Parts: sequence; C-alpha cells; structure tokens
Amino acid sequence: MDITYLGAGSVKLSGKSINVVCDPFTEKAGLGKLNVKADVVTLSTLEGLAEAAAAMVIDGPGEYEVKGAMITGVPARLHIDEDGTRATVYSIRIDGVNVVVTGNIAGKLDNKEVGLLGNVDVLVVPVGGAGLTLDAEGAAAVITQFEPSYVVPVHYDDGKTKYEMPQDKLDLFLKEMGSSPEPESKLKVNAKEAPAETQVVVLKRAGE
Repeated sequence: MDITYLGAGSVKLSGKSINVVCDPFTEKAGLGKLNVKADVVTLSTLEGLAEAAAAMVIDGPGEYEVKGAMITGVPARLHIDEDGTRATVYSIRIDGVNVVVTGNIAGKLDNKEVGLLGNVDVLVVPVGGAGLTLDAEGAAAVITQFEPSYVVPVHYDDGKTKYEMPQDKLDLFLKEMGSSPEPESKLKVNAKEAPAETQVVVLKRAGE
C-alpha cells in the first residue's frame, strides 16, 4: 500500500484495488484545483469539502467496507471546541495495513477512542499548530498514544500553502521528534514488514 502527500492536510492511500483520498484541500489553499480521482473520500470535519472526484464520500463516524478496505470513523473533539465530538478520526485498513488519519483534533484521544482505532501502522497527523491544528508538542503526545510504525506529518508551513492561520514550519516537529529524514515521494508500507521503532516519514507534495 502506498501513501502520497497531496498538500495541506491531505493524503492519498493507494491499495491493490482501492484509492482513498483523505481531507482533500480546496482552492483556498492556493495550490490550484485538486485533480485526483478516488474510490472514497474521507472528511475529518463537516466543514470539509469533497474536492476530489469520488464514488463515495464518508464524512462522519461509522464502519464502512469498500472494495475490501475497512474504514472506521471514530468521533473526537475538534480543535476549536471545548467539548463535543464534531471531528472524525479515521482508521483505514487497506491490504492489511492500518492507517489512522487524525485530522484537526483538539489533543490526545481518550482510551476508548484509541481502542476503537486499533493497532496503527501509519499515523497521519497535522503539526502546524497556531490554534488551527495540533502543534509539534501536541502531535508528539498523540503519537505516544499509538506508537505507530510510521508517522507522516501534514498541515504545516511549506512556503506555498495558504492557511486560515499561519502554521509552524515542519522543522519544529522534527526537532520535537529528534528526527531528520530526507523527503520521499511516497511511503510504501508492507503489512509483513515494520521497523522496530517509530519512523517519521516526510513526504514531498505530489507534483513537486
């Protein structure tokens, strides 16, 4: 299963028989129109817009099975809320690999939420902070809850993407994690092969 970074908080998961786009960005991001096709689009918040062409849009909690993939949406607290569960964290199992996409959650999840998401192979987590998403420290705290094989940071200041609030640069998160990986074009994940310790994987934005 392959993971590519589309920009802002969006990634594309590509398996043998399914493509899933998570949290597609809009033209407000200043990256042009998102030109990508998928079998499924998942939205972490109701404020999101399905910009990618898709046969199916999932925008809330529940369990879904599409083309052999199991998608579980777990309600969580949105970053701007003091209470309630207006955000959705997704567990997306493709070809034996469990990818968890947190979206813009308020902070650490509770034990029930963590349990529903299962053992995590890849954690996709925003790191830009500034009250818009998790910051470096908040993202690191969530990572410790899951101890995933791989972490893919998203939603940070890359010098090109426009955000509602200025975001931190990726360097702050990498320093927090004590990591300095070279950017890669995609992450290939094999369910039978996993590193002994969590690895941070920085992905180049598709098309760059």
